[in-house]
Amino acid sequence: MDGVRRLGDRVEVAVQDVEDFLDSPAGRRFRRLLAGAAIIGAPLLFRLPVLKRSPLLRALELAGGAALLVKFAEALRDWEPASRRAIVIDVPGGSA
Repeated sequence: MDGVRRLGDRVEVAVQDVEDFLDSPAGRRFRRLLAGAAIIGAPLLFRLPVLKRSPLLRALELAGGAALLVKFAEALRDWEPASRRAIVIDVPGGSA
């Protein structure tokens, strides 16, 4: 049970790190570039004959996969964090 808890703590820290990066100026540029590439590339991706052979991509195409991917990219581009978290740096042995 302790191993699962440590894994959960690691995942939580990783998610916080990703959110912090995506909220930084470099992260905002990355989100814009990634979203733009996905918005432009999604319709083209679903038209490639090589990928149309895959049953999974055919099912996604029938379900409107390109539109879903574009919606996800727009949400990523427009995402803003709900609230600012204070960054706390804990230095062991520091004087208070």
